Amino acid sequence: MPVKPTAAVALDIGNANLKIVQTTADGRLAKFAVHKLPEGCLEDLSIVYDDALIKSLKTARKKSHHSSGKCTLVLSGSDIIIRHLTLPILPEEELYQNIVNEMSGYLPVSPDKYHIDYKIAGTVKEDDIEMYKVLVSTAHKRMIDNFRKVLSKAGLSLSIVDTCENAREKLLKYNQQCGNIPGEGGICIIDIGSKSTRVSIYHNGDYYVSNNIRRSGQTITEAISKKTGKDILASEATKREANLLIGQHPNSQMQSAVVNEVDAMLHEVVRVLDYYKSRNKTPITAAFLAGGGALLPGLEEYMQEHLEIPVRNAAALFAAANKKAVSRGFAFLLNAYAATFREDQK
Repeated sequence: MPVKPTAAVALDIGNANLKIVQTTADGRLAKFAVHKLPEGCLEDLSIVYDDALIKSLKTARKKSHHSSGKCTLVLSGSDIIIRHLTLPILPEEELYQNIVNEMSGYLPVSPDKYHIDYKIAGTVKEDDIEMYKVLVSTAHKRMIDNFRKVLSKAGLSLSIVDTCENAREKLLKYNQQCGNIPGEGGICIIDIGSKSTRVSIYHNGDYYVSNNIRRSGQTITEAISKKTGKDILASEATKREANLLIGQHPNSQMQSAVVNEVDAMLHEVVRVLDYYKSRNKTPITAAFLAGGGALLPGLEEYMQEHLEIPVRNAAALFAAANKKAVSRGFAFLLNAYAATFREDQK
């Protein structure tokens, strides 16, 4: 179904940073803020220090002049379980019960403790019987309740909870509607976070598969620190300023360490791409780099050369609705921005 932009406030709360965006009704990015969270504030999606997160949310709102009110929270992590199911075509109530029964085998505790959401992605024939293709997402109720309480104390009302995979699917479909990216084939999004990298593939616009990689922006920073003896902050600055992937660098050992980390990440990315290729006849048409790690100088060119597919900064996905020049730094806001789009129910 068609996707449309909306006027909304959306939050992406990661292990290291909080991102908040506000959009206009035509999808333009009106306000945004990135706020570094205190160390250990969150662990995956578990809130460790409520007061610290509340304070950070209030600070981010104040800096960017966001008003109080309803917001969307976009989540990603190992506690979010997403599965593709093929199920009989049944009335809504019976279909949902089938979904709960199927998902109980994937969940570590009783399904009663989870919010279970689904959407019908289409139909497929199995043994000449038409079946639903269903995409199911689950999140622990306690986790959602904890976020709801913290957001409320920070002056925000949790209206919608979305997953990064689903939010990005909507943004990709909007870009396809606008002719910004191809409508067919595979699109890969490589979200390089502080503690992990998430590789997601979308097939003909629909979410297909994701995988977490332990290599991340932090492991690259640590590699620089180990070779130079600099502290983490100085190593982070070096990573942002120097192109350690393309051409020669005076410190060949530091350059080699960074290249080795990126090559190890690429090895895992290729495994996900190969999984997709082995099951689909359509090619991967492009990869988009998101997250803080996407700002590593030379990374797009280096990955494009080794993956042999077009690799672009994810800020390009903002261009369909934001007519002015889009900063590469917007790749950091991808998940929050994508969560402001909605499927048109008309």
